[in-house]
Amino acid sequence: MMFSAAGKIRKDFPTPVVEEEKCLQFLQEHHPSLVPVFLRQKEKGRTGILCKLADSVLRENIEGMYDEAEDVQMRGGVIWVDGKHLSTEPIHQTLSAIPLDENLTYKLIHRDGYALLFAIRSEYAFRMVETTGEILYIDHRDSQGVSSAAELVELLFHDRNFPNFFPFIHELNNGTSNLTLAYLFDEIWKEEVKQDGRRLEADSLLEYLEKKQKENGVFSPSLFFEQLVVEGHHLHPGAKTKLDLSYEDVFRYSPEFHQSYSLRFVAVRRECIAVTDASIDIYYRSQRDAAHQELLQYGLDPEQFYILPAHPWQFENAIPSIYQQEIQAGEVVLLHEPRMEVEATSSFRTVAPVQDGPVLKLAVNSQMTSTVRSISSQTALNSTVFTSLIQSVMERENKLKGFVPLNELGGAAFRSSDDLKSRNLTMLLREDIDDVLEEGEIAVAGMALYAGSPYSDQTVLKDFLDHYAREEKRKPDAAAGDFFQEYIETVLPGYLTLMVKYGIALEGHLQNSIPVFRNGRISRFFFRDWGGARIYTDRLRKQRLSPVFAPDSVSVTNKRSEMHNKLYYTVFQNHLGEMIRQLVQYSGKAEEVFWEQVKKLTNKLLDTLALDEEITDQVEEDREFLYQSTVMHKSLTKMRLTGSKSYGYSEVPNPLAGEKAAEE
Repeated sequence: MMFSAAGKIRKDFPTPVVEEEKCLQFLQEHHPSLVPVFLRQKEKGRTGILCKLADSVLRENIEGMYDEAEDVQMRGGVIWVDGKHLSTEPIHQTLSAIPLDENLTYKLIHRDGYALLFAIRSEYAFRMVETTGEILYIDHRDSQGVSSAAELVELLFHDRNFPNFFPFIHELNNGTSNLTLAYLFDEIWKEEVKQDGRRLEADSLLEYLEKKQKENGVFSPSLFFEQLVVEGHHLHPGAKTKLDLSYEDVFRYSPEFHQSYSLRFVAVRRECIAVTDASIDIYYRSQRDAAHQELLQYGLDPEQFYILPAHPWQFENAIPSIYQQEIQAGEVVLLHEPRMEVEATSSFRTVAPVQDGPVLKLAVNSQMTSTVRSISSQTALNSTVFTSLIQSVMERENKLKGFVPLNELGGAAFRSSDDLKSRNLTMLLREDIDDVLEEGEIAVAGMALYAGSPYSDQTVLKDFLDHYAREEKRKPDAAAGDFFQEYIETVLPGYLTLMVKYGIALEGHLQNSIPVFRNGRISRFFFRDWGGARIYTDRLRKQRLSPVFAPDSVSVTNKRSEMHNKLYYTVFQNHLGEMIRQLVQYSGKAEEVFWEQVKKLTNKLLDTLALDEEITDQVEEDREFLYQSTVMHKSLTKMRLTGSKSYGYSEVPNPLAGEKAAEE
């Protein structure tokens, strides 16, 4: 789309077309039969990223855009702006000719000589705005649709001098094509699942998984859910950004394409690498033996080397250049023989072996969403330290048996003062959840709860709610409330106890959450990935716990606010906020009803914790924080526009505000 008359979109502006053509070229060369499907999904891919960006811009209130926007509604065939009739200004006169939907509300954001009209489907707590993807450019003459996230960035911010303006647009264009490619494959894959379900005579998603597992002993329902997350992070406009990867790489290695591939291995001289107690030798002996044989062929002593797994993209595209000197010096040896078949989990760089063995989190020197996905040496080396800490806490807190860590078993990192080198030959070993599940349990990656079900035209969470309602013989509104109560009673005691009593704020967003269900009801809850946690050391010392973390670990803080913001944003906003949005849509109940459930349980938990006189002050500090009128929300879009490496936040209303929950 070109706004040549208004002069608002430059002719040389980087629209998504270039990235889409690169993706089409890949398909034409390697999968020509998929080209028509890509073209069919192109508009959906553009709208998907456009929606994420529009939601984020309004939610973050960037430069006061949400506060300053005019509220527009159509009522009885009449357009109202901020509760008044349209004025005579040219923008409003153009607006008067637009057929608006009386079931929607609209936000009109004025720019210099034009305005942008956002169609709003609904709005939830924390200013979680849900747009429809319909955004109109309006000037004094006419209106035209905005068709991509890149166009929206240009129209909103071209005159604002954001330092990362063009790189951000490139990220959005890249993510747009990646999302279209994901939609393409998802359309084909879901039809295959439905056909398979008909063959198995399964009437629901849960029945399909049960029958599939009985038929195929190696089929993993947990991996099925890990790979179900087509759209990525539900709040991030860069959810599908994967810079420096070709579309062939994306198709080959991303989880939504449901493919296995061969992991590679690197030998590193032992004096050049720091490792925890656990070693890959314990878990992957055949790969170790193959590596040792290859080293012997090169005339090298295998005992002088540590064998490190590497993502194949990293092995081919990053390690040879980053470690060129070390390879020439014989400190790093790229191995050809050892291989191991793996599949990606919901995280591109976290992979599960096709055969038995721990999950591996690997460094990938590519920007995905906002972050280059290498791994700091501190994260790698703190893995077992944090696991030991959590195990010590869990031994003390025997009431938290349903709140279970997915333990990290070991880590390794290249020794170097060069940050690039210390972060790109790193890895973590983590327990495979399939190894710790009990009979009849199904583990669901948290992100999959809001993913589209391959078995119905709704989300996975709604499939589970349907099953719960049938089993409990409840109507949707009652089923939603009871299901959520059981969920938060399993989840919140763990998160709050660890923060209030021990100063441990886990990064409890949906990406790090694995609720486990039996017969459609939550039975346990697993939490994973220690790297993003924040540990307020004052509280930990009071509990006479003194873990020795690696120097300069960002997880360790002496600021209570960092602990508070980490837990509140990830658990209450990202995690419970998204669940409640789904529950409202399913049940038709008011959002406030679900937040009242959260508030009452939070009060009860805080009151119970306050019985411990040693931490009464901590309970009151946290109560004051949890119930303040506004809280900080991570500003994902503004961070990308500014290119900020640190977290940025915007202030949003708090649905838990108030000193006490209403009495039953």
